[in-house]
Amino acid sequence: MVRFNLKWTFVFALCLISLKLSAQDDDLLGDEPSVHIDNRVNFAFKTTKVINLQSLELLGPGVFDFKMNHRFGAFNNGPINAFGLDLATIRFGGEYGINRNLMAGIGRSNVSGSKNVDGYLKYRVFQQTSDNKKPFSLLLFYGIENKIGPSYSDVNSSKRLTSVAQVIIGRKFNETFSAQFSPSYVMGYNSSNAAFNQVALGLGMRMKLTMRTTLNAEWIPILTNKGLVRNSASVGFDIETGGHVFQVHFTNSSGLNEAQFISNTNDTWDTYGIRFGFNLSRVFTIVSPSKFK
Repeated sequence: MVRFNLKWTFVFALCLISLKLSAQDDDLLGDEPSVHIDNRVNFAFKTTKVINLQSLELLGPGVFDFKMNHRFGAFNNGPINAFGLDLATIRFGGEYGINRNLMAGIGRSNVSGSKNVDGYLKYRVFQQTSDNKKPFSLLLFYGIENKIGPSYSDVNSSKRLTSVAQVIIGRKFNETFSAQFSPSYVMGYNSSNAAFNQVALGLGMRMKLTMRTTLNAEWIPILTNKGLVRNSASVGFDIETGGHVFQVHFTNSSGLNEAQFISNTNDTWDTYGIRFGFNLSRVFTIVSPSKFK
């Protein structure tokens, strides 16, 4: 039964891609020049996310991106839970471009009965240029998660927090292929209120399939203090329709922010602990770009 569900999930994903190819012809990113006048290389990824990981992209200044992330239950929990609502996790959030090199985000999520609020900053140190004077892009990321709700009412406030620092390094090799790696450091408290810290290495890639469809993949091996935590691995498609980017994917992570999918992934692909999910991204221009010139 599990193999049957897995097969039909992939069929469903392929149907979504087929629907996309005949969808409306509006474009979010594809008609933009990939190289600006000052030789900056743009659009290594379609959104600010690879799948779970933060990508090389930042929002433009004055732009707000509403994000909804959803994961269904794992396949090894059976068809009702895998495609129903009972074991689903969800996150609503938003990102805003403060200037050309700085972006901020905030979100609210649930995972395994835990209620979470997260916030983050993402800063671009420098950007890849077409003349290879800067052969890659370098960004810094810092995020924090705070657990809330009645189950944490007796927990010291400092022990509800988990912080994540990342260095994001990557390159758009050509119009088809982009890759990045994201050394990460996570510091927080586990469910037993014991302090922990972990070093992980996020690896991500994007391969362009059509003007508005890409294949994305990522793997996040934990290098220290792994314990019972599993490495997160994900694969999916970015589908661009009008002003939306719809990311459909398969992952063994239930968590929806860095503290969760790096340090709190418990399922594995070989035991069919795979979840079907999607990220929906919709951008709005809040402040005219001319205000930042």
